[in-house]
Amino acid sequence: MLSEIQIDIISDLDRLVKREYELIALSGVITELQGLLSTSKPKKRKKVEFALRFLQEQNIKVLNEKLLPNETADEYILRIAKKTKFVVATNDANLKKKLRDANNSVIYLRQKSYLAVDGFIG
Repeated sequence: MLSEIQIDIISDLDRLVKREYELIALSGVITELQGLLSTSKPKKRKKVEFALRFLQEQNIKVLNEKLLPNETADEYILRIAKKTKFVVATNDANLKKKLRDANNSVIYLRQKSYLAVDGFIG
């Protein structure tokens, strides 16, 4: 279940993705999350802890791709998504728009109650 929001992420992904899939996390995103553990306020820290725990509990594969010098997290995600055509899960509106502009599909939380997809999952 997603933190304070009552959603079963895996079941919702199964509903959206009608074929076999693999969840992958980018090493740079994990590094950023680990850094946020010590610098975030309690409310955000709780969300970060949830994300890291979810990655571990679900045994999510990590793609070891380094951040380029001076590359932001959004630029990093966008670069990898363009290269791989991975579907990206995010609720960041700016990142979602950039991904859609690059013809990448995005999975996001809608109305704090279910996952939705913007784009095509083939």
